[in-house]
Amino acid sequence: MVVESPSPRRATASSQRRPSQASRAGSPRQTASRDNVAAPPAPSLGAQRAALPQAFAGGQVARGAQLGLLGNKDYMATPFSVTSYTEQTIRDQQATSVAEVLTNSDPSVRAAIGSSNRYDAMTIRGFRVENSEIALNGLYGLVPNYRVNPAPIERIELFKGPAAFLYGMAPQGSIGGSVNVVTKRAGDDPLTRLTAGYMSNARFGTELDVARRYGEQKEWGVRFNGAMDGGNTTIDRQSVRDGAGSLGVDYRGERFRWSADIIYQDDWMRAAARGYTPVAGIAVPAAPDPRINLAQPFDYARANSITGLTRAEYDLTSDITVFGAIGGNRFGFDKREAPGATILNTAGDASSTSRFQTGRSEAVSGEAGVRSRFDTGPVAHEVVVSGSSLQRTDWLGQTNYANYLTNIYTPTLLAIPGTPISSFPEGKSGSLDLQSVGVADTLSVMNGQLQLIVGARQQKVVSSSFDTVSGLETAHYGQSATSPSVALLVRPIQQLSLYASYIEGLTPGPTPPTGAANPNQVFAPFKTRQYEVGTKLDLGGFGASLAAFQISLPAGVTDPVTKIFSLDGGQRHRGIELNTFGVVAPGVRVLGGVTFLDARLTSTAGHVNDGHHAVGAPDLQGNLGVEWDMPFLPGLTATARTIYTNRAYVSADNVQSVPSWMTFDIGARYATRIAERPTTFRASITNLFDKRYWIANPTGYVISGMPRTAWLSMTVDF
Repeated sequence: MVVESPSPRRATASSQRRPSQASRAGSPRQTASRDNVAAPPAPSLGAQRAALPQAFAGGQVARGAQLGLLGNKDYMATPFSVTSYTEQTIRDQQATSVAEVLTNSDPSVRAAIGSSNRYDAMTIRGFRVENSEIALNGLYGLVPNYRVNPAPIERIELFKGPAAFLYGMAPQGSIGGSVNVVTKRAGDDPLTRLTAGYMSNARFGTELDVARRYGEQKEWGVRFNGAMDGGNTTIDRQSVRDGAGSLGVDYRGERFRWSADIIYQDDWMRAAARGYTPVAGIAVPAAPDPRINLAQPFDYARANSITGLTRAEYDLTSDITVFGAIGGNRFGFDKREAPGATILNTAGDASSTSRFQTGRSEAVSGEAGVRSRFDTGPVAHEVVVSGSSLQRTDWLGQTNYANYLTNIYTPTLLAIPGTPISSFPEGKSGSLDLQSVGVADTLSVMNGQLQLIVGARQQKVVSSSFDTVSGLETAHYGQSATSPSVALLVRPIQQLSLYASYIEGLTPGPTPPTGAANPNQVFAPFKTRQYEVGTKLDLGGFGASLAAFQISLPAGVTDPVTKIFSLDGGQRHRGIELNTFGVVAPGVRVLGGVTFLDARLTSTAGHVNDGHHAVGAPDLQGNLGVEWDMPFLPGLTATARTIYTNRAYVSADNVQSVPSWMTFDIGARYATRIAERPTTFRASITNLFDKRYWIANPTGYVISGMPRTAWLSMTVDF
């Protein structure tokens, strides 16, 4: 395989710095950078934790990821389930969103909405994670609420399980896992890359990626990304127009490192295809042709986002580093669409409506802390103390229209939305303030063969809801909680790691529903608890991980007799995950795995659903992607991928479910030189056999899968 010129970050450090205990205690290995210049032998603690981990053999995943408090760590030295997908994977998949990359690559993740909609959401380990909960360079609240364009992204880091201890609490909890996207930085080699692409039925796009470094030691780096695409999609009457631009600047000095990003994204979609909610008790009808669109000709969605972010760190000594980051985001939208039809019977008759919404959100997010390392006898310590803050304010306006009847197989098309039946003007609707302080100590002995991580985070949550017309506060919530964590890692040989960990997540406490006997009671943030044991393998060219986990979380229930609402309900997810990646034979690479999940409801209201399968949590999911560099034509690579998802339940009583589904994708890419310019052609077909299937998610919502789609692109490096 001919690999396009990469764009790694490389930290500099003084050659006079002494070898550190942290280096001997399982810090990321200081291997040579991709331009074959050996890394300094003894980087500072800050440089170690800031340097982007190298790509693993095959280039599809990285050797490590950023783990909040713990900084960048090699996956073999990490006692949690984490995978980092590279820019190369994003390009080769010709991906249009973060959820798309993770669904294609990881067996624990499925897109909960799908690219036929203007909005991304995903499920991780059977729990829904919203797009707005994706972190940007370690900070929540800075990505667009709807969809993250992958053009400015260098890495997509997936952490499985709750992670409040590591990152602080996500805006809505992110129970099943956390996603962090890392922005691109200029590499040591100049880069000017132009990509032109096509997606059926008539969607065209282009992307420009330019990077340079300046200074005697290449201290200063600048990277610009610009991407635009638009046209008609494979869905009836649907068209899109998306744009993204980013500018990243960084400085890497002897003791000081700094970076800044500005990211703009603008998205427009006509006739976004929404999903459906079946009424209770009926069997879910067969999935329709995925090209059928219930959206009306006048439906549209428009959104724009601008983000600014800066991060800096300074080495007080080779063993003490102070760091800080701050960023802001402004997101605005307006849309007219159906919020999702209700399926009324097995014939596919449905009730729908139209709704117009306009709104915006503004967020400021930041962190600051200090990281240090020292020894106490034979024990090496790496201690970090960090504080984080997220403040977000939301505005919303809405107009509702009357219901109308339609059918999921033969949609009813309207000329106009009709007469409004209710509305309220755009006004302040809510605010959220998250503040936390975390501390962690990584204790290591025997040159890192035995590591113990202990720590905790104190989290404060303050949220308010407002009447958008009067501006008066209608509800207020303020509570705090502490989330501890402990993890043990044993590395008997260099190629094998064994670990066990306990970690917690935090989610804002629920509000008692209408009719509860205690409507004004305030609940503390509820804790999600995860226990995990696992093993990891590193054979140089091939890597694998195997993990068994249990996630337990409380749930709100109303006693049928007393009508008192409490957190006495629950849900428990147990599972086993196998992930594989890397080179399995000369010229053959694999990426994928399998997840077995037993997700059950516990202590439900009146105990009527105790022991039932959790909604939208299949008990088996599998991914397998294979690449083969064809020996008879150097530069030609054939690709194939299959994704399998077992039956999923749509209702808590387990009466309603959607069938299992499997899709197949094929493709090829050819890397060559044209006029002495490195050039790569890519072609792929997703859902090769045009499978009709339902995607279920934990909200009880179902959406039609994507139809067969062709993807073409050409990339030239100038």
